[in-house]
Amino acid sequence: MRMVKCVCLVILMGWAFAAKASNSCDTLLTFGSGATLTKVCISNEGNIVKFESPAGFEQIGQLNAFRDGYAMCSGNLPTWANVPEGYDAGDVSVEAGLGPPTVIQPGGPNTLPLTIIRDSLSGTYRLTQSFARDGLRRLITITMTVTRLSNADCTSAGCPPLRLMRAFEGDVDNNTSANARFGRSADSVWEWIDTTGHGLKLSSASNPGVSPITTVYTVADYDPNGSGFQAAKGCIVFAGQVATPTDPSVTNATNLVGRVMYFLNIPLNGSKTAKVVYSRF
Repeated sequence: MRMVKCVCLVILMGWAFAAKASNSCDTLLTFGSGATLTKVCISNEGNIVKFESPAGFEQIGQLNAFRDGYAMCSGNLPTWANVPEGYDAGDVSVEAGLGPPTVIQPGGPNTLPLTIIRDSLSGTYRLTQSFARDGLRRLITITMTVTRLSNADCTSAGCPPLRLMRAFEGDVDNNTSANARFGRSADSVWEWIDTTGHGLKLSSASNPGVSPITTVYTVADYDPNGSGFQAAKGCIVFAGQVATPTDPSVTNATNLVGRVMYFLNIPLNGSKTAKVVYSRF
């Protein structure tokens, strides 16, 4: 038992602060080849910064401004003010409210299991992300667990719900804009090329007792530092959303962001979990 603990400690010390940028490729996962290739990069902050599948076709990649991001926001007007508890929009300069990551990767670099833990700077919430893959179905599952560490944001009316979101900027088939569309359903958002191209879908997995809300935004309204709705902070639920499916002759889908959001009611020292899946089709 002591040997196992020592090994894990070495891994934590060596990897917890290896990268400060949210778009660095700190874990590279590769399975399949050619038409069946799926190559995924994960940053130490827990962002999917590259999703290549099949070979030569990036679905999340270098041309994105924001790539894959996540956020927590507490509150629900008018009872509680909406307060961003931490967000990482997937770009080196676009994150706030979160402490440095703790990376747990017992098998060493570029392996699974992989767990990434970040606490809100308020000290109220902890976000734990774990990653799994399915090479046959070309997908990555992200399990996001939020734990309430403090009741500091609670009032006489009780404790506010927490909004947890995951989102990606459209970048299908190397940022191809011709014939690219965005769509959504009750539990998924996706971008696809409406001819002979591919698509990328962000879906809510089976989450008993946790219902997803899906929306699509322009990059301008997603940008947490922009003049729009700043949806990347995780506080906006529906305002500013783009009607879907989009028409490529009217809307450039590469300038859109698809998002899945959850409302979580979490007691002190309790946790709630939501799973999302990125899949290429």
